[in-house]
Amino acid sequence: MKNQIVFVSFFLFAVLTVSAQSPNKAVESIRKAYSDAAEKARLAETDDEQGEIGEFVMNELAINSRGHQWRAVGIYGQKFKFFYKGGNSEEHHYPDELVLVKAVRSVSNRKYAEEYLFDGLGRLIFYFQKAEDDEMTPAESRIYYDAGRAIRVIIDGRTRDKLSAADLKKAREVHAAAVKLRDVFNRTINL
Repeated sequence: MKNQIVFVSFFLFAVLTVSAQSPNKAVESIRKAYSDAAEKARLAETDDEQGEIGEFVMNELAINSRGHQWRAVGIYGQKFKFFYKGGNSEEHHYPDELVLVKAVRSVSNRKYAEEYLFDGLGRLIFYFQKAEDDEMTPAESRIYYDAGRAIRVIIDGRTRDKLSAADLKKAREVHAAAVKLRDVFNRTINL
């Protein structure tokens, strides 16, 4: 009987340890994918040679690019940069695999920067937002996803693996926005 109790206790401890480590492994993998994609995106934006022959192709969509005033808003503008790859095989001639979206938005004096990272299957795996001059929005937010499910939220440096109802709501909103961006991207390359 004593051996069974020890075995069950050890088994439960092992299960809890593995479940606690799995978000860490997934997050570490996502961080590596993000740093790789961010560097390739930076090169596509800034390096003339990499912009022409690099691994990533970049499209840009600007809304209100001339900076006209909008009623009841003031200055409003949005810019989206879509970084994608592909076209590297005989069966897959054209680049069409969305990897990263960078979005910048200005609303009066408030500024927002967002990034959406997608995996090879087109699923959102990471979201980052930085907000300036907005007291209602956290200064920095990060959400990590695994197979379409939010697994970690970091808001203003506070990390949570056990997500609150507000975290889950924000994760669903971000996921819905990513679906819309992916749809916009698909429409731009299929014109």
